[in-house]
Amino acid sequence: MNRKKLLLVFPKSPISSYADLRFSEIMAQMPGGFMNVALPTVAALTPREFEVRIIDENVEPIDFHTPYDLVGITGFVTQFFRAQELAEEFRKRGTLVVCGGPSVSLSPERWRPFADVLIIGEAERIWPQFLRDYLNDSYKNEYRESERFDLTHSPIPDYSGFSPSSRKKYMLGLVQASRGCPHSCEFCSVGAYMGRKMRYKPVDTVVQEVEELKKLGIGLVLIADDNLSAERSQAKAILTALRDWNRGQRRPTLFITQLSIDVATDDEFLELAAEAGMTAVQIGIESPCVESLKETGKHQNVGTDLLQDIKKFQEYGITVISTCIVGFDHDGLSIFKDQLDFHMQSAVPNTQIYPLQALDGTALKRRIVRENRYLDWEPQYRSKPEQLYNLSSFTMIPKQMSLQQLQAGTFWLLWKLYDPEAFLLRLKGFFTNYETSTRRQNLRIPRYRLDRKRWGIVLRLLKFLARASRTDRRSFWATVKIGLRSSHPQRFGVAAMAYITLVNTRKFLLSRVPGIAEIPYPS
Repeated sequence: MNRKKLLLVFPKSPISSYADLRFSEIMAQMPGGFMNVALPTVAALTPREFEVRIIDENVEPIDFHTPYDLVGITGFVTQFFRAQELAEEFRKRGTLVVCGGPSVSLSPERWRPFADVLIIGEAERIWPQFLRDYLNDSYKNEYRESERFDLTHSPIPDYSGFSPSSRKKYMLGLVQASRGCPHSCEFCSVGAYMGRKMRYKPVDTVVQEVEELKKLGIGLVLIADDNLSAERSQAKAILTALRDWNRGQRRPTLFITQLSIDVATDDEFLELAAEAGMTAVQIGIESPCVESLKETGKHQNVGTDLLQDIKKFQEYGITVISTCIVGFDHDGLSIFKDQLDFHMQSAVPNTQIYPLQALDGTALKRRIVRENRYLDWEPQYRSKPEQLYNLSSFTMIPKQMSLQQLQAGTFWLLWKLYDPEAFLLRLKGFFTNYETSTRRQNLRIPRYRLDRKRWGIVLRLLKFLARASRTDRRSFWATVKIGLRSSHPQRFGVAAMAYITLVNTRKFLLSRVPGIAEIPYPS
C-alpha cells in the first residue's frame, strides 16, 4: 500500500510564562512540559492509509525538506503566530494544511487566511470524515462539529507517531477524563468550546490511558479536565479506579487536575483524591473581592470561606495551585494588597496572578466590545513579537485603573508573593495544616518514589545549587528543612517542586521586568 504521509504539529509558542517550568534550567532536559494528547488522539482516529508522524516543536525541530502529503496543526491562542508561520511555509511547498484546536474553534476567522481546511470543534467525528473526503479528492475547506461527542467512543491516544527520543523529554503526561464545565464564568471560554454539560470517559478507558503513559516512562499525569469534580459520582468512580490501580504499582503515578473549590465540602472526594495520588489541584480562586466574583459569575466561590476551603485540601495532603485575576470592574487599586493579604493567609506556595483578559469566545469579550473597551491582541503581538510574554499585553481597558497601574500592580504583587521568605512561609503553612490535621492518620497517600526521570531532576538541582546565588542556596536549605519536619509521604517531591517554582518565577520576572524589585505600589 502506498500510504499518504501525514504530519501532525504542535507549534512552539513565542509567548512565555512565569508559570512554565520548561524555562527552568533544572527542568531543561524535559523541554516539552506537558505531553500533548490531542494529536495522539487524532492519530488514533486516522486510518491505515496514512503514515502518521507527530512533532512537538518544544522538543524536536521540523525538517521542512521532508515531504508530506498533509499537515495538521493544532494550538492554543498563544501558538497562533507560530502556527501561521508553519502553515505558510508548508503551503509554499504545495502541502495541504489543516488547522484545528481550541483557538481555531473559538475564532476561525483568525485562522482562515492561512489554512486550507479548518476543523472546528471536537475532532472525533469530523476528522475521519475529512480524511475520507481527502482520499476521494472531494474535501471541503471547513468541517464543523454540530453536536457534542459521546466520549465513550473516543479512542485511546496513539503515541507511536512521536520519535522515541522525543517521548523522553516531557515532565507530565495528559489524560482527559471529561469535557465541559457547568459553570458560566464570564471570562472563560470552556462553555463555548466544550459545552456546559459534563461528559466523562468510561473509567476503564481513563485507567488504560494512564497505563499507556506509564509505559512511556511518565509517572506524573495531569488529568486535563476543566472541572473534574463537576459530577461527583463520575469523578469519584474515576478516582476509586486510579487509587486501586495505583496500589498495585511498584512506583505509583501521581496526578494533578483542575477542579472547583466547592468540592472542599465533600470529604469522601478529598480522601479518594489523596489516596489516588492526587498530589496537587489547580483551583480558580480568582479574587477575595466578593463583588468581583459576582460580577464575573463565579458563584461557586461566593458564600463560602475560601481560606477554610483551601485548608481543607491541605488537611488531606493535597497542595493547591491557585489562579487569581486582577482588573475586574469592581477592582480598585487596593486589590493588589487584598490579594497579597489573602494569599499570605492561604498557605498556597504556588499562586498564579494574571490581569483579566477578554478572550475570544467568551461572554466577557462580547460585553467589552459592546462597551468599546476591547483591545485586540493580534496587532499588539505583531508589533512587538520579541517582547511576548503573558504579562506584556492586554485585551481590555479596566474601569477603576489604567493599564499601566494594572501592570505595575501585577508586577508588585507577584514580586511580593515570590519573595523567598513569603514563599517559604506559605510552604511551611501547607505542611503545618497537614501535620495538625486529624484526617491524615487514616489516609493511605502514595509515597513519592524516585525513578530515572526524577533522579535526573535531583542531579540537575544539585548542579544548579553548586553555582547558585547565596539567596537561592539559602532558600533551598530552608525548603529542605521544612520538608524534613513533615511526615507527608510526598514531602520531598512537594518541597522540590515548590523550590523549583520559586527559583524559576523569580528568574523569569527579573529577566523580563528589569527593576521589578523597585516597582512601587500603583497610585
